[in-house]
Amino acid sequence: MIAFIGRRLLVAIPVVLVATIVLFALVSARGDPLRDFRHRPGVSQQTLRNLEDEYHLNESPPVQYLGWLGDFVQGDWGTSFRTQEPVTGMVGEAAWNSFLLVGTTLLFSVAVAMLVGVLSAVRQYSTFDHVATGFSYFGFSMPDFFFALLLQLVFVVVLREQLGIQLFYVQGKYTVGHEGELGNLLQHMVLPVATLMLTSVAAWSRYQRDSMLEVLHTDYVRTARAKGVPRGRIIRRHALRNALIPFVTVVAIDAGVLLGGVVVVERVFSWPGLGLLFFDALERSDYPVLLAWMAVATVFVVLCNLVADVLYGVLDPRIRVGGGAGS
Repeated sequence: MIAFIGRRLLVAIPVVLVATIVLFALVSARGDPLRDFRHRPGVSQQTLRNLEDEYHLNESPPVQYLGWLGDFVQGDWGTSFRTQEPVTGMVGEAAWNSFLLVGTTLLFSVAVAMLVGVLSAVRQYSTFDHVATGFSYFGFSMPDFFFALLLQLVFVVVLREQLGIQLFYVQGKYTVGHEGELGNLLQHMVLPVATLMLTSVAAWSRYQRDSMLEVLHTDYVRTARAKGVPRGRIIRRHALRNALIPFVTVVAIDAGVLLGGVVVVERVFSWPGLGLLFFDALERSDYPVLLAWMAVATVFVVLCNLVADVLYGVLDPRIRVGGGAGS
């Protein structure tokens, strides 16, 4: 297993490097990162020269990239052009807030998708299966931003104006004056998490259903039925265990995709996470924050794919054996 993980790491490192080169080139293509500074009153030429030296802007693009990469690896991510705060602190705080949304979404999405997928497979073509299929089509076709607006309209605007009830909030992480209160935090999290869950549950439940159906029609399951093994035991101990192998792998890979959904959802709900930080940095051409954000996002996606490979190797030893034979 250690050798298997080592091989996957050796593949992941070049992927991260290539991705950072592309991202660095895209950010650099936006033009002079100091153009806003040059038009600010009160900014001296010495300040501009210091910034040019700090971010290697007087060097060629390859040297700029190597200088940025070296600083990034050492934990020196620079200072925000807008707030003058260390980028490490800004990205770290935003990453933790996004982790709250993504982690909660993963937890509930996996539980709901597994339950719906297994029940749909066991009760194939039943009313429940048809309803679950309809929900999946709805989830696939509904854009995140539009579903978020619908939730805001129904569960915030309508409830507040028609019934005078304030169950949920749609702006920020806490209400002013209620910072640190768990209940208030949950009221702010419910709608963003529900929005992120829509597509995940729709996709993963169908995947689990198909995987479960495939296992239920295998020879060893038929043999267990012929021997009189109780149906519940067949599903729990034989079918579900094997059907989880591809399901877990897909979930691990899609965890990285959730970051893309978070960018949009955080923007709609003004949640102070990586998504809101990205849009703010993009609009204000905050060069250090943009580069650090994209690098962190790249590492996160690659790590999710690495976790998927490792989990697949743990759940199915044939993958590890095959990888070792191929090398």
